[in-house]
Amino acid sequence: MTDAPAGLGGAALPERPPIGVGRDGRRLGWIEFLTGAVVYVAVQLGLGVVVITAYGRLPSSALLLAVSAVSAFAAVAVAVALRVRRPAAVGIRAVPPRMIALAVGLGIGVWLLSRVIIIVYVSLTGDHSDPQQDLTQFSGVAAAFWVVLLGGLVVPLGEELLFRGVGYGAMRRYGPVVATIVSSLVFAIAHGLNVVFLAVLVLAVLNAVLYERTRSIWPCFVTHASFNLCSFVVLLALT
Repeated sequence: MTDAPAGLGGAALPERPPIGVGRDGRRLGWIEFLTGAVVYVAVQLGLGVVVITAYGRLPSSALLLAVSAVSAFAAVAVAVALRVRRPAAVGIRAVPPRMIALAVGLGIGVWLLSRVIIIVYVSLTGDHSDPQQDLTQFSGVAAAFWVVLLGGLVVPLGEELLFRGVGYGAMRRYGPVVATIVSSLVFAIAHGLNVVFLAVLVLAVLNAVLYERTRSIWPCFVTHASFNLCSFVVLLALT
């Protein structure tokens, strides 16, 4: 049985298979969810140890982002290979160009909203902690290029495939509300319980809704990339 989504604004999209369904009707589930999480953490920790041992210090921002990207893509690859063995199971499906344009606007909009959320959070708690602050410490044109490329495009794609494609897809069997809550909380927690937690949570919920409505990972990726790129543009403008 197919599950035809409606586009944002009520526009009909072509009929597509249900979320998280792969070859021979096999569905993403707890096996993929837990395996993806374990692989993601294991690869990130393993590569982190190797890199720090090789350099004898905390690696550059670009290298940290590369480790994050490799971890996400490795987790997705393993999770998909277990049973579903089909890219469409994690949302690799085309969407109309207008959806991509809308996703850019949504990414910029949620970034602006996130600034307000962060200001309110800091004013109420006094907490300025941000474990990702090291990712903004870079200098030089080459370093800026790699940080923006990895942090603005590569990492968002890997994270969307993992947290929306695998995470949301695995939880979708319990309904869109449960899938949204679980995948969004895991995504936000993975970014740390800190000043950006609520902002990241808002982005995650938005992308869960986008994924549910479009059945494609691409609008989610574009929204996430637009969100990250806004931060990098501001950072580069101030440095």
